[in-house]
Amino acid sequence: MTLPKMYEPIYGQRFQILVRFKEDRNFEHCDYAKDKAEKDYLCGEYQLAYRGMGAEFKVIELPKKYWSEPTTP
Repeated sequence: MTLPKMYEPIYGQRFQILVRFKEDRNFEHCDYAKDKAEKDYLCGEYQLAYRGMGAEFKVIELPKKYWSEPTTP
């Protein structure tokens, strides 16, 4: 299986959280996180929320160009 791809990345975000349910073959977008602490918190909350539904989560790190807000002249 190939690795999941990012979906509509947002500037200022470092991680993208993806979710897949046992019936689905592909991961879908779930949320974004700015840093590791936020990523860990959100993953824990989503695991509690989706407990018993057969949800599998995957976190991907977005390319470095998305980690900070773009500067406007």
